[in-house]
Amino acid sequence: MSRARILFGEHSTQRPAIEAGLDAARFEACFTDFDNATDATPFALVVPLSIPQVAPARNAAARAERTDGRRRAVLPDDEQVAMADDKLLFHRRLTDLGFGELLPALLSDGEVRYPYVLKARRGDFGQGIRIVRSPDDEPDTLPSDSFRQEAVEGSDEYVLHLLRVDGRVRYRLCYRYAMGASLTVRGAVDRPRSIEPADDAPAIGPCTAILDALGFEGTCCFNYKLTGAGLRLIELNPRFGGSLVGDIDGYLAAHLAALAG
Repeated sequence: MSRARILFGEHSTQRPAIEAGLDAARFEACFTDFDNATDATPFALVVPLSIPQVAPARNAAARAERTDGRRRAVLPDDEQVAMADDKLLFHRRLTDLGFGELLPALLSDGEVRYPYVLKARRGDFGQGIRIVRSPDDEPDTLPSDSFRQEAVEGSDEYVLHLLRVDGRVRYRLCYRYAMGASLTVRGAVDRPRSIEPADDAPAIGPCTAILDALGFEGTCCFNYKLTGAGLRLIELNPRFGGSLVGDIDGYLAAHLAALAG
């Protein structure tokens, strides 16, 4: 049986994890910038690993598809990426679609309610996000590209990875991150004490409904917490999430099957 050649984007931390976890009997990993992937480069699937890679990966897939008509990936379009990558725009879009009760409340200008989250509109891995617990934590000036949002209590954070193709969820994987403290910013500073598979039952219905309402196609991951008031969404990342490498073979098999079927 021939191996499926997978064209991944370059990524300094995810590449070693993918290479270590990939079933080399089933898949061959190739890492590239996508712009150099020509029609002469045979591959079965393209997988961007960061938001800037999505557009060039889509272009590389389209070039390959023109040679034989076979799809090489399902990726969100530019509008979907821009909407989900902008945390404030995402909040407003979901509110307009009727999902506002799932979101932490926005704080209006002059409203003081500690603790709250000061959040940059764009950024990965906790960049540009801080917990403001008291007046002593207030910044001297509010960063221009930021907004204030209600802090969500809870020491556990969840991530739900989803692949939606042709209007159907074709792959799902959920993890629980035990942070060890209620108010943290998971990322470069606050690391989880443990990561383990989790039941996605509380989130799969609402998250699927959101993707349906958005018409989102491709790979994404929702970050959320479970509170006494129910599910609270933190953000939607319109890309391959880092913890997806924990089941890289399952994800690749499901993506290839979705493209074939």
